[in-house]
Amino acid sequence: MALQLRLLGTTSDDGKCPTLYEDFATGDIVVQGYTVTDAEDVAQLQNVLDGE
Repeated sequence: MALQLRLLGTTSDDGKCPTLYEDFATGDIVVQGYTVTDAEDVAQLQNVLDGE
C-alpha cells in the first residue's frame, strides 16, 4: 500500500532538505534528508535498522 503522506514542515527555503511528513495510515514520521555517514554522528543515533 502506498504511503499517505501529510507535509508537517521544512526548514528549506530553496527546495533542499530536511522535510518532515506524517503517514496518515500508521502515524509514522518520514524524514526526507541526506544520509548520515559520519561515524561520530551515526554513533549518537539509537535503534537504527538496516535500510534506515
